[in-house]
Amino acid sequence: VWEVFRTHAKERGPIEHGSQDYLIVRMMHIAEATSNAIRMNATWELTAPTMSLVRDRYEQTVRFSWLVRNPNQEEYQKYERFMIAKIRTVVRNIAPETAKRFTESGQPLPLWVMADLTREERSYLEEWEKLDLCSMAAKRDRFPPIADNRLSKEKLQPWYNAVYRQFSSISHYDRFGVEMVKPLPIKDEKVVMGFQPHWPKLLILYTTFLDIIQCYEATTVCFQTDTSIKFESLFLEWVAFAAQFNV
Repeated sequence: VWEVFRTHAKERGPIEHGSQDYLIVRMMHIAEATSNAIRMNATWELTAPTMSLVRDRYEQTVRFSWLVRNPNQEEYQKYERFMIAKIRTVVRNIAPETAKRFTESGQPLPLWVMADLTREERSYLEEWEKLDLCSMAAKRDRFPPIADNRLSKEKLQPWYNAVYRQFSSISHYDRFGVEMVKPLPIKDEKVVMGFQPHWPKLLILYTTFLDIIQCYEATTVCFQTDTSIKFESLFLEWVAFAAQFNV
């Protein structure tokens, strides 16, 4: 899946700094790194942190898909503005002694970061964050398919509870997440604490589904390259595997 994406990314040619393509390839870099981390950590002993990563991978795919498939290009502007809002939030809440050290070293905090804003100005910068992830996935699913094939019609919102909400319990360390850990019998009548052994395979399966969707949309929508046959073939192969796990 990622090899197909990288091939078409290279064929795209030189990417101009500050362009929309530059944004896309950096988003894809984070997505591929997360996908690699999931597959490297998807062992029985590392089920918990892998679940947290799959949760992140789902959010990445939903937000990417919403952004690139949205006919309203204002969404890109909201995404860019939210970066300013996030920088302001992080910097304005650093410890006073840290800010003092920056100033004393000749690196005072920028005035635009520290300036007070009106409620309307803050709302304008934070507009991207107003749509919750579940609603974003549902609205994304209502967009017209990008091609007349099965992959283009796949939905993301139905995975919200099974992937994002369930695995958020691990990320947030809540009581439900702890309940997923059970004493499991091993040889010689001993037991060991852990998750059910089927999880590593499922986590890789979920991740592959998300990878296929995001790489397909990146090449087809962003790079304007017809990769529908390649990714539809990969998707149907995934469907055959998923059927073995009743996914």
